[in-house]
Amino acid sequence: MGAREKELRSKESLTLQELTNQKELAHLLYMYNEQDKYIMNAVLYIEDGLNDGDHILFVERKSIYMKIKEILINKGYTESDLSLVSYMSSDMFYLNESGFDSDESFKELEKVITANLDKGMLTRTWGHVLADESSISEILKYESKVDTLLNENGIISVCAYNALTTPAFFQNELLKIHEYLLTDEEVVKSPYYHRQYVSFPLEERKRVGNLEKEIHMLKNKNEKLLMDKARQKEREKFLKKEKSNADQANHAKSVFLSQMSHDLRTPLNTIQGYAQILMMNDLTRENRDKVDKILRSSDQLLQLIEEILDFSSMDMGSIHINKEEVQLKPILEECVGSILDTQKSNIMINLDNISEDIYVEADHLRLNQVMTNLLDNAMKYNSYNGIINVYCEVDEKEEQVKISVQDNGSGIDPKEIDLIFEPFYRSQTHMKGWKGTGLGLAIVAQLMTRMDGTFGVTSEKGIGSTFWVGFKRINQEKSEHLDQAIKNWSPSSYNFRVLYIEDNHDNIEVMKSMLDVIGNIDLHCTTSGRSGLKELDKLHPDYIFLDLSLPDLQGFDILSKLKKNPKTKDIPVIVVSADAMEATIETAADKGAFAYMTKPINFEELRKLFV
Repeated sequence: MGAREKELRSKESLTLQELTNQKELAHLLYMYNEQDKYIMNAVLYIEDGLNDGDHILFVERKSIYMKIKEILINKGYTESDLSLVSYMSSDMFYLNESGFDSDESFKELEKVITANLDKGMLTRTWGHVLADESSISEILKYESKVDTLLNENGIISVCAYNALTTPAFFQNELLKIHEYLLTDEEVVKSPYYHRQYVSFPLEERKRVGNLEKEIHMLKNKNEKLLMDKARQKEREKFLKKEKSNADQANHAKSVFLSQMSHDLRTPLNTIQGYAQILMMNDLTRENRDKVDKILRSSDQLLQLIEEILDFSSMDMGSIHINKEEVQLKPILEECVGSILDTQKSNIMINLDNISEDIYVEADHLRLNQVMTNLLDNAMKYNSYNGIINVYCEVDEKEEQVKISVQDNGSGIDPKEIDLIFEPFYRSQTHMKGWKGTGLGLAIVAQLMTRMDGTFGVTSEKGIGSTFWVGFKRINQEKSEHLDQAIKNWSPSSYNFRVLYIEDNHDNIEVMKSMLDVIGNIDLHCTTSGRSGLKELDKLHPDYIFLDLSLPDLQGFDILSKLKKNPKTKDIPVIVVSADAMEATIETAADKGAFAYMTKPINFEELRKLFV
């Protein structure tokens, strides 16, 4: 070894040119980070070889080689000079159909070097190896053979790998069989290089083989995780889109139902309003019967409308359930009394003596609706002169209360039992005499599910049916439940002054006629929101009746203005609307409405405001 070589070897680091100028063998592992510096190092390496008259085997992607060639030509090298450079594509040199093949790549390299040696030419090589951690054993096998070939023939070789994509463990393995490590900036001696690794002994092959299997297994797991993550993202994206579509559909449905409710109830308001007034007049028996039929038919139509709208609201999930402690006896008495008052029938209802200390966890309004639907169902499908028995069973151990409604009708076919709570289902047994929408029992099922209750039916052909619902019992002493009066004023001794803001003239006439019957009321009507607000300054009414659908201002905007104004905030506002949607009624209450009356207006409900 010469003095110059010893001097270079003693340095901790060298430049690429310093090392290659030694004219000694050098097997370099080049872990590059920046492509521009990689290209410049390759240019310098080729340039040194051209200046020394060496043959150069350059293995790289074509696009990179063309950039390097352009730089060399700009430096003054001719096509004749560059004839010493043999270019081969990385894909062609290192890869075949099955991936990296060490034997094939080494044969290609050995063929070029041997041919040049036979011509008395030195060869230096530069290869950008396409590494894949799954083929680590093949690459190490190839690099070991290359190291031996270089040592035997005094060849300088650079084996380049992308440091950003080559795993750290793989870089460590490569350092064992390369004498030097080249970075973008310098050359250093490999800390792990030793001839014992170059021969790639059996034990080393086994160790690397196990490492390769572990890497392959981890790679498969990682790919699965990535696929699962991608699927999860796709699912989340799909669900987000579906939720957005569902929200839009529910909003559109809500708007449609609200409008339909308004459009159907408005003409019913006129029909029922005048029919109720006529029933208070001195009519002949024949005319009274006719008006009574008008009322009953319109009531039936109203019930059908309410069932459809109620079920649609539940189906959208837009109803609110407020579970609370409910005393059972009063609500059952109220439901039975209401059914007997509204339905003239030859059917008798027996209500067992319900203990006053039975309280259940339920929504008061929805419990009333459930029991009303069950009683109405029992009335419809009972036998002539039939009997309905309403009774309770308390399970102290399970803390459950079971309420049963038993009829002695024709019963339900066993085949239909599982279908009876389905929406719009029409029993084959009662097809001819069927009335209603077929939603009553479906509404019961929906409401009981939302109140976390249970429900069911038992039936025997020719004997009758028993529909039942179950609630959680609240065990505590009897509590006093007093209705809180919303109204905080006393009736005046003079005529009531009422301002009615309504743009529909038929509705105005019906209201006038009803209030004339009640008497002692001074009614003022305006047909727009702005005129109504102006009228307030001079009228100072006792009540404000407010329609929500006005031509100029939204009813809720007017309500908000009234409640914010110190002069009008204490005047009770009764919303009179054909919109019977629960969400609308709740919004009115939240904004300060004193009461909410749905059209068609019930005369008794209206009269109670003035007594």
